[in-house]
Amino acid sequence: MDLTINLLPTKKSKFRIGFGILAILFASFWILFNLAEKESLKVFDWLYFIVFITLGIAHLIEGTGVSLVGLFGAKAFIYINYDKLHLKQDAFKKGKTVKWNEIKSIEYKFAQFKLTKTDNSTVILEIPTDNYNRVQSIKQIIKSIASENGIQVT
Repeated sequence: MDLTINLLPTKKSKFRIGFGILAILFASFWILFNLAEKESLKVFDWLYFIVFITLGIAHLIEGTGVSLVGLFGAKAFIYINYDKLHLKQDAFKKGKTVKWNEIKSIEYKFAQFKLTKTDNSTVILEIPTDNYNRVQSIKQIIKSIASENGIQVT
């Protein structure tokens, strides 16, 4: 029984798509109006254009449900199987991995698991609470695998 959850945002947003389109249109009209008014463009005009085009493209990508940091290879996930628990909650921070055979007991508090290892050190795994069903599935699979391994869960 494996549980893999991608924690990078993947929600679609019509508002962000609309904002991205408006930013791209604004940048395009900015260049067109300045070209019609003057024969050459200043550095400020090009910088303004680049900033708004980049902003528009970024909002279009995120608005369609694709994570921008995910496109560059960053990952944030929860992975639980019979061998280990692996949590990488932030795309830019190092994740935590604990093998089941190293765990002595598990204590669940609101939005976090406090794992006591066999060497009496503790590891705290904080789980995101933005989705209730996801939290319940994480709790259920941890309790299930822990009971199979004879680990006390409180």
